[in-house]
Amino acid sequence: MQLSLSGVTFAYPSAQQPILTDVSVTFPVGWTGLLGDNGCGKTTLARIACGDLAPDRGAVTQSLFSIMCPQEADVAPDALFDFAADYGRDARELRRIFRIGDDMPWRFDELSFGERKKLQIAVALWQRPDVLVADEPTNHLDADARAQLTSALARFRGIGILVSHDRELLDALACRCVSFEPGGTLVVRPGGYTQAHAQAELERASVAHERAAAQEELARLSSERDRRAHEAARADALRSKRRVNPKDKSAKAAIDLAIYTGRDGVAGKRTVQMNAQVASARKRVEAAFVHKRYDGDLWVDASPSPRRTVLHIPAATIPCGAGTLTVPELFVGNTDHIGIVGPNGAGKSTLLAHLRGLIAADLAVLDIPQELDAATRASTVTGITALSDAERGRVLSTVAQLNSNPDRILEGGNTSPGELRKLMLAEGMLRHPVLIIMDEPTNHLDLHSTEALERALAAFPGALLLVSHDHAFLAACTARTWEVREGAVAAR
Repeated sequence: MQLSLSGVTFAYPSAQQPILTDVSVTFPVGWTGLLGDNGCGKTTLARIACGDLAPDRGAVTQSLFSIMCPQEADVAPDALFDFAADYGRDARELRRIFRIGDDMPWRFDELSFGERKKLQIAVALWQRPDVLVADEPTNHLDADARAQLTSALARFRGIGILVSHDRELLDALACRCVSFEPGGTLVVRPGGYTQAHAQAELERASVAHERAAAQEELARLSSERDRRAHEAARADALRSKRRVNPKDKSAKAAIDLAIYTGRDGVAGKRTVQMNAQVASARKRVEAAFVHKRYDGDLWVDASPSPRRTVLHIPAATIPCGAGTLTVPELFVGNTDHIGIVGPNGAGKSTLLAHLRGLIAADLAVLDIPQELDAATRASTVTGITALSDAERGRVLSTVAQLNSNPDRILEGGNTSPGELRKLMLAEGMLRHPVLIIMDEPTNHLDLHSTEALERALAAFPGALLLVSHDHAFLAACTARTWEVREGAVAAR
């Protein structure tokens, strides 16, 4: 059993250029990782593979039962209530692995995004599809939930397509990786992320070495061509009779003999040959093109608030799911960088919702939520197009530094969640925020974008509140921690 895409081309209705052009790839049984920057077409390819989208041209293997678990965790899976009502062996085992309580499927809208994500994956596995697409499955998940997810997905015996920027998950599951390369080509490499990335770096180094050698050869041949062209010009001048005395018949005869025998034309012929060699060397240089990646640092045009304290949170007990959350008195200074941690469902997003209501109305705040609803997605792109030329230029420059194509984003169509977060961040910088709040900021972002965001937030001069399960990211960006666990918040 395998899934094949042959000559697939697809363009969104509002896009000027296809996002996929003449793509051919085969997915065998086992997990295949899809790698690439935000907006390159990974999710589009996955949706075509499982039948959610029909290609404009090309063929896709039919008659396979396919399920796609999307990036977004705000929509309940179609078979959720069937799964909730099933107490067979498979359903019970999946509930055990993911620690899903009997009541959780029935209150999906009340669950944290991490708990919803676990239910999405559990319901998909319960249906035993031939093809399972998991698009960023570790978004929102804490360390324990990621381990549960890895264990459950490792048991899948069908054709798995893993769209993820989670290096550990890719290394644990993927037998091969399909990489979206610059220019829209796909390259299949064996192994998980680490092995595939190492192979890609070796290929890149080999191409860079070939390009350097080709440039050196081109320089040598160009110099030789110029020398021979000079010799040809000199020979041409010698063949001219303009400077010969009209009465010097012997000199004229010598010139005529040189032209007839071709002795003085040898240099000219060599020049023609050199031109051909130079052209060949130039093609060799062009063939060894090395795509450059611009991983620039984002410049946040901001300064700390003149207020020493930008947020005061009085002690309180607030509703949290079926229980309550005890919040001690907390302060956020104008330069504090605070990470908020805790397991899925503990109340981190509830805490953020509570403190948002305590922020002064005149405080410049950049607040990027965990998930974006359809209205927010549409208004984000529309808002960028309505900016002045200068402001739009600054926003698009920031987006470009995060490795996305600004022109493609503004075409509208199907802007990816990662690209939307980049747009929101770039647009928010125009307001010179003194406080940034981000809930799971690395969700949906590719690896290079995550690194750029990490550098930018670490250098942000104002106050910062970050909710994340990425401890390495928090360690780089924050200096203090609030831990939410077992119905209480504790400052560390």
